[in-house]
This record gives sequence, structure tokens and C-alpha cells, in this order.
Amino acid sequence: MKRDNFCKFFCLLLFVLLLSPVYTFAYEDSIEKRINLWPLVVYSKYKKIDIERKEFLGPLIQKYKFEKENGTSYRPIYSSVQEDKERRAFFLSPLGMYKSDNETTTFKLIPLINQKEEKEPLVEKEGKKWEYFPIFIGKTVNNETYGGFFPFYGRFKDRFGKEEITFFMWPLYSQIEYEEHRAYNILWPLIRISKPKDPENINYGGFKFWPFYGYFKEGDEERKFILWPFYIKSSYKDAEGNFEEKVLYFPFYGKEKTDVYDKTIYLWPFFQKVCSQDPPYEQFDTPWPFYRKIKGEEIEGFRIWPLYGYLKGKETYDSFVLWPFYFYKEDLYQKGNTTYFEKEHRFLLLSKENQIFENDSFIQREFRFWPFYYSYENNPQKIKIHYFPALIPFYDEGIERNYGPLLKIFENYEKEDYQFIKILWGLYRYERKGQREVHELAFLLRTVKDENTQYIEIFEGLLGVGKIDHLPVFKFLFINFTPRNEN
Repeated sequence: MKRDNFCKFFCLLLFVLLLSPVYTFAYEDSIEKRINLWPLVVYSKYKKIDIERKEFLGPLIQKYKFEKENGTSYRPIYSSVQEDKERRAFFLSPLGMYKSDNETTTFKLIPLINQKEEKEPLVEKEGKKWEYFPIFIGKTVNNETYGGFFPFYGRFKDRFGKEEITFFMWPLYSQIEYEEHRAYNILWPLIRISKPKDPENINYGGFKFWPFYGYFKEGDEERKFILWPFYIKSSYKDAEGNFEEKVLYFPFYGKEKTDVYDKTIYLWPFFQKVCSQDPPYEQFDTPWPFYRKIKGEEIEGFRIWPLYGYLKGKETYDSFVLWPFYFYKEDLYQKGNTTYFEKEHRFLLLSKENQIFENDSFIQREFRFWPFYYSYENNPQKIKIHYFPALIPFYDEGIERNYGPLLKIFENYEKEDYQFIKILWGLYRYERKGQREVHELAFLLRTVKDENTQYIEIFEGLLGVGKIDHLPVFKFLFINFTPRNEN
């Protein structure tokens, strides 16, 4: 009976909180306004700085405003964020994405829609495209239009590195326009015919009936196969002296010779030798992937897989121990007058620690111990983030915004003198700005402390006592019995 009476009292109290005309002013002082009816409604707003947070139904619906960034989430379906003049939206992640900035507008819903437009007055580099699978429409930079209904009929212009692609009942028939020649595909990839646009041009042409036979000559390149992949041969040579020759008698023997290196393969892919004279370089795989040795100018490497291996260059270093359990790498690179050094430990495939240094000064660290813990620290931006658990094994902004808060029991965010902590999706939260600290346990308990305020209340003002803005306060049944001095 006692338990039933307590439940009735608790439900009645919650009902009063929701319907009371004073609940909207549950807590307010000269710095901020706060309402906490978790998990239904949570609201906080700093009056003198641009920080505001609204939450409905725990982590499901959230809206925030923080300095130059504001965002909205209806999880797990949709999230959007606005930063300066850039807006990004993510829906049905990782399938849907919208992005708009000063240069372009992009809208994707894989595999149905792919739309991209360059904004005026910027010069269009790729034209415009609208894809609503199976329908696609586009316009080139020269204002030429194209479109189609895949796979029945369509035409692309200046897409996929080709001047023009026309298809009919694909893969039954397609035609591709290049600068110097034209190719016809019938029952792709079985039959392909290539012809020069100029009948007197002998540098282009060819035919294949895959996998039995094929031969093509396209400018400086020749390709041939017989019973693919058992015999494949190709060659390339241009006027500047760059060349490449390849032949493969699969899987017994292969030879590759270029103006830079020579490669010989026996019983592909197990035994391989790569040599170069300028700069000096030797690589032996005997057999791949178990043993490798590399020696050259400013590079060396050794591997006995899966026990140990390394590759050391002038500005890079990669190694592993007991593959795939542990990897380590270093990179040294230059951007302008700034030198960056990056090192990364990766263990158990999905866990890692990455650190970046700028001119020997630490600037960034990322640590993930999957699926338990994640932390991020950026010194120039004065940002620190960590949370538990870390079930998502990689970073994708859309996935993180739409699913991340649903999967985290503990979250901590810090930027400069601001800190925000949530536990159990907001059941407990801690917020600090400068010397001001606020603790909240849902609507059950709130404490506020700064140089002017030391205050504690339960049930959003059912009972409250302390000092707010230097003035004593006593609340009972949501009524403040010590009104403030108006003078």
C-alpha cells in the first residue's frame, strides 16, 4: 500500500508540474533561464551570451544554439546544422545529405537522388546535375542539356571523364564519345568496337569479344588479351620518353617495365621483384604476403607477416605487430611555413590514438577504444570531447548527429570556459560557464552556484532555498515567499 501511495503522489506531483502556470518560470536569474521536466521537456538559455538548448523526449528531439553554430535534430531521422554561411542536413544517414555554402548546393539520397549545382556568379566547373534514380537530368558548363531514364534510354555529356555516353536498354547497347575516337558496347562487357572519328587516323581502333580476344590502340597506348586473364599485354609510350610495358601469362609469369622501374612476377601474386636504378630501389616478395624486404634511397622496409613489419621513408613510418592487432604510423609534412607531425596507434582494428603536432607543439588528439570510450582534444580551438560508450567505430557527421546521442550513456563537451555533461541521456546534467555551475537531476533536484548565487531546489521549485543574485530566496509550492527588492 505504501508503494501505491507513493506512486499516486509522484504522478500527482508530475501532473501539477506540467499544468502549473508557474512551471515556465521554474528557475530564472539575471544570467539564465532553466526548465527541466526531463524526459519530456528541457530548456536552458544564457541571457548575455548566445547559448540556448531545447530538448524534447530525451535525446529524440533537440535544438541548440551555440555562438556561431545552431542545429536541430529529430532522431534518428533528421539533423541539420548551420555554421556561418554553410548549412548541412542529414537524413536517413548515411543515405541522405544536403549541403549549401557559398559555392555549391548538393542534395543526395543514395541511390535515388544526386543533385549538385554551382552558385552564381562563381564560374561553373562541372555544370549541373539532377539524378532522381532511375531518371537523370544535367547541363554542361557550355549549357548543353542531357538526360535519360535508366536503363531504357539516356545520354550523359561531360560526365565520368567522357565527352558523351549514350545508352539504349543498358547493357544491351551503349556508345561512348572520346576526343579522337568512338566506342560501341554490345551486351557490355562482352563486345566492344572502337573506331576513330577520322577514318584516316590509324592511331585509334580495336575490337574485343570478352573473354576470348581483344585488341585496342588508343593514341600512345595498345592493349591486347587472349582468353582473359590468361594472357594480357599492354604498352604505352609518349613523346616525352615516358613508357610502360606489361605482359601477364596468368598465373605463371608477369613482367612490367617502365621508365622508372622494372617488375617481375612468378606465380602471381606470391613471388615478386621490383627494381629501380634512379632512384635506387629493390623490393622482394618471397612469398607474398608473408615475406617482404625493401631497400632504396631514403626508404627501407621489412615484413614477416603476420608477426612484424615496417616501412620507413624520409618523412613517413608504418609498422605492425601481430597483424591485425596493432599498427603504428608517423607522417611529417609541410604546409607553407608550418611543419606538421602526425602519429597514430591503431589496435584491434577499430581502436586508435591519433596525435598531431604543429611546429613541435601539440594541437590535436583523438582516442577511440571501441566500443567503450572516445575522446577528442583540439588545443587551438580549446575543445575537449569524450563519451561512453563509443559504439560507432568511425566518424561520419550524419551518423554521429542522427544516432550518436541515442547510443551514449555519458557525454562531456568543453570549449574554453564552457563545459556540459550529460549522463543517462540527460537524467543528470552539469553545466559550467566561467565560475557558474549548475547541477540537475531531472526535475528532482537543481543546484546553482556562482559568485552571486547559491541556490538549491527540488521538483522545479516545489521547495527551494538559498540566495539568487545576492537576494535570499525561499520557495514552497512553486511560490517565492521572499520577493525581490525592486529598488
